[in-house]
Amino acid sequence: MGGHNVNNILRGSRIRRSSKEANDFTSSVGFDGPLSGHVVKINMAHMVSLVKSGEVGQKEGAACLAFLSGLPTKMDLDPSTEDVHHWLEQKAIASVGIDAAGYLNLGKSRNDQVATALRMEVRERVIGIVGRAKRLEASLLKVMARYGNLPLPGYTHLQRAQPTTVFHHMQSHFEAVEEDVERLTQLYARVNLSPMGAAAFAGTSVKVDRAAVASLLGFDGLVGNSMFAVSSRGFLLETVSVLELLMVDLSKMAEELVLWSSTEFGFVELGDEYSATSSIMPQKKNPVVAETIRAKCGSVIGEATAAFSIAKALPNAYNLDLQEMTPHLWRALDDTASSVSLMAAMLASVRFDPARLNETVGEGMSTATELANELVRAHGVSFRGAHQIVGELVRSAVEDGTTLEGSAEARLAEVSERVTGRAIKIDKARLRAVLDALKTLTLVGSSGGANPKFAARQMVQDKKEIEKLSDWLEEKENKLNESTKSLRGEVRSCMRREVRS
Repeated sequence: MGGHNVNNILRGSRIRRSSKEANDFTSSVGFDGPLSGHVVKINMAHMVSLVKSGEVGQKEGAACLAFLSGLPTKMDLDPSTEDVHHWLEQKAIASVGIDAAGYLNLGKSRNDQVATALRMEVRERVIGIVGRAKRLEASLLKVMARYGNLPLPGYTHLQRAQPTTVFHHMQSHFEAVEEDVERLTQLYARVNLSPMGAAAFAGTSVKVDRAAVASLLGFDGLVGNSMFAVSSRGFLLETVSVLELLMVDLSKMAEELVLWSSTEFGFVELGDEYSATSSIMPQKKNPVVAETIRAKCGSVIGEATAAFSIAKALPNAYNLDLQEMTPHLWRALDDTASSVSLMAAMLASVRFDPARLNETVGEGMSTATELANELVRAHGVSFRGAHQIVGELVRSAVEDGTTLEGSAEARLAEVSERVTGRAIKIDKARLRAVLDALKTLTLVGSSGGANPKFAARQMVQDKKEIEKLSDWLEEKENKLNESTKSLRGEVRSCMRREVRS
């Protein structure tokens, strides 16, 4: 090595001078930590391919593989290095010498390595978030099973609209999460393709078996075009986009829990562990976890906006701008994973107040639509005419301080005659049945509606969705575990061949 330090060797001879300030500014070592374990595996798989093709001798290959095998799973990177790849080569040269370690980067570039390592980390994080989403779905099922039969006022424009049930409302959240999970599993298929072998962007003349390397690293296939393989961060942008959508759904749930746990609503109480008291007002029980999830949604949207802004105007192939997308990805993944976990746990702690729900559903004239439907069905009034009649009855009830039932009993004949020319009467028992919230729901016949009779069948279907998700998680985790075993086996085989020779 002739007195030259390792850092100079790795920087090459093209650049004579360096600036610590500039190096620190362009270094990614501060956020490369999550990639380090993947970079080790990439180097292992690549070296196995080089040895098998005869591009690297058994002795040199075995030395590199022995060094790589001895590295810990988690590593602290030297902040003075440029990035995880630079750090790893420094360590290798210091450990086994440049005559062996100098072959590590033969036929590959930092460009295809970082694209590959990012995909490996993203796929693991996606699996983790899908697992957390499965627990969130299980919590929603728990709420539906325990409180599903309770009536719940439904809102549009945050005004009481029509009655529904806790089951119907929470199942809508289940379906939203299920859609998010579907996006994550579809995303996984596009993430899990290997860029290795693309080198800097044009491919390499070095004999590297791209398909074999991809298989050893647990990928389902290859990114075809070598330039696209290193330059595309579409998988990263799609990831943060899917995370945005998931976080928007979580934020909606969090917003409802904040409202519902307030005195003004009083529908639910959250578990103490997901609440906090005031530093000055001892009576307070603040929904701080729900509020933080709501805020984290904004943070994830911000990370996604930053990532898209970086990617929007880059010339093709690799640019160091791409490096700056990585910390935004990590923060979006971290915030989403913790938010999903905490929402699952918090929902499992929720207690609904049946008395308050029954009281609230009985107020606000939320069955007015069903009275209009009754006028259409039983009395041959057009819906627009029925809407006009019931609207006037509601206004009269509000002005007189009475109920819709009382207003209909007193004024239906008069109002209907003015609107339709016919004095319509509904007997008291029928009127009461039409305006009863829970009885009204039993009249709903449209698929996916709030009729309680649909709940049991829907619960069965929701449980099947969770079972399918469990199967997907098991399949993906098993494949990654098997590929790691295969890689370790190939590494040991190469090292044994050197010992025998």
